[in-house]
Amino acid sequence: MEIDIDHELDTVVRRVEQTEQRAQRIGPVTGQAASGDGAITVEVRPGGLLSEVKLTPAALSSGSDALAAQIMALAERATRRAGANMHAALAPVLGPEGEKHLTSLGYEPDDEDDDEAFDTPLGHQQRRRVR
Repeated sequence: MEIDIDHELDTVVRRVEQTEQRAQRIGPVTGQAASGDGAITVEVRPGGLLSEVKLTPAALSSGSDALAAQIMALAERATRRAGANMHAALAPVLGPEGEKHLTSLGYEPDDEDDDEAFDTPLGHQQRRRVR
């Protein structure tokens, strides 16, 4: 089996161009999560790098340990969402084989079953879409 290098290079160049165009259209890939009462919101980049944390005065009333636990839980949720957003942004360009690689890196499709809001770090309170 002979490989046509020029064809393969053209395919790679097209995919890079498509990826660049898609990235320009959608902007930075992030994931967000908020507490059920909106007192805490976090935003992360893929991989879990926190890019923003917002707290209202009400968030401070639960004490430092509870606040820290809730921020960690929300950051974890936002990280999964950032990964899902990365998957959604790149999978159409990379195709089935590229999608497998994205999944192996932890960038998995959105899991709607995991879309619950937290009012406290002690457990799930209500189901509602928070993005």
